Amino acid sequence: MKKLKSLIILILQVVVVSIGLHYLRNALQASDNHEISFVMVMLIDIAFLAVYASMGGRLARLLGFAPMAGKIIMGIVAGPAVLGVLQPYSEGVELARLAGVLFILFEAGLHFDMELLKKNWFISTVIACVGVFIPLVSIALLGHYVFSLAWMPAIFLGGVFTATSVGLSVEALKRAGKLETNVGNKIIGAAVIDDILGVLVLTILAKLSNGNLEMMSIVWIFVAVVVFFGGAYILWSWGVADKIVKYLERNYVGNSESITGPSTRFFFGALMLTGALAGVIGLEPVLGAFGIGVVLSKVDNEIKDETWKKIEGYMHIFVGGFLVSIGTMLPRESLLAPKAWFWAIILTLLAFIGKYLTRYVLKDKEEGKLVGLAMSIRGEVGLVFIAVALANHVLDEVTAAAGLLAVILVTVLGAILFEKEVMKQSGVKIVKSKDLI
Repeated sequence: MKKLKSLIILILQVVVVSIGLHYLRNALQASDNHEISFVMVMLIDIAFLAVYASMGGRLARLLGFAPMAGKIIMGIVAGPAVLGVLQPYSEGVELARLAGVLFILFEAGLHFDMELLKKNWFISTVIACVGVFIPLVSIALLGHYVFSLAWMPAIFLGGVFTATSVGLSVEALKRAGKLETNVGNKIIGAAVIDDILGVLVLTILAKLSNGNLEMMSIVWIFVAVVVFFGGAYILWSWGVADKIVKYLERNYVGNSESITGPSTRFFFGALMLTGALAGVIGLEPVLGAFGIGVVLSKVDNEIKDETWKKIEGYMHIFVGGFLVSIGTMLPRESLLAPKAWFWAIILTLLAFIGKYLTRYVLKDKEEGKLVGLAMSIRGEVGLVFIAVALANHVLDEVTAAAGLLAVILVTVLGAILFEKEVMKQSGVKIVKSKDLI
């Protein structure tokens, strides 16, 4: 009864907020002042995306499912599919979506551990390559021959299910006390390489989505990626970011200010600069965000942790906004289409099995089972693929809806099964369910 009451109150809050947003936007747009009619509308959209994200988290807690799904559902409610108070391609929503993607990949790079990767680099690379190849090829073939998609959309659909969520795997391993173990190293190493390969696939497909398949275009993308990552590795190995932070500490920290102020501005500026640089040389900005995250991962841990705490507060606004914005991109017709749900179930099963097969790369059956379940978790990177596919109009609305539903389903399924298995092998009792973004 208490839960039902809370749900009714939440629905009323959503209605009130949506009515307020509708009339406020209309009033702002009626102004002759550019700052009010354009800039303030952008800021209001971003602010309300954050509000809807909070409500989505509340909805998920009440109904007992992943916060990620709750925020996307709120986007569907606020978007054209239901209330229509948020438009998916308005400037504010697009800004929040792009910023959210950049922050997600920046965080993945910032928590990248090169030393950890070196411990099990060979087996991790094999696991990652198998985990990328099987879903990419199998789902692309399914998309082309069963769903009757052209090759580019079919390959893009396969690409959605290539990357693994590092964050969710790390959290479960940490809670089970297996993060620093040999199998933990293998899982995280494979997930990191998997994410790199996923970002590469995303970059290539995004650039080729206009149908331009000339060999020189593909060669240039590979050259640019190699140069970009080579530069990132050199900067990381030289500890350039740490040297810059120490320079800032010597010259830009006053008596009343700590290093976190200048370092926070440096982190933010570096993120936007490298994202822009990646775009200039023909790559996706997300690759720049991931690369600079890797470079900054070598900053002194105490400074990095304090700086990240400041950034994380703002990051949640845009990451939550990103998830809500994904929901706004899906029209009512596609979400109500039985075909979208049928395809989603098929994609979920195929996506889960494709990654779970990586268990057979390892000889130890228990380790192999953990690896297979960990690799099956998709999470935020799969959503980035969906967002890019929709923005570039690569997938039609029904296929995009099916892909989105499948990413959510396989993420929840993989996370639950992985946490259950890792806790079972560790003898640790599960106290509460895992938050998925």
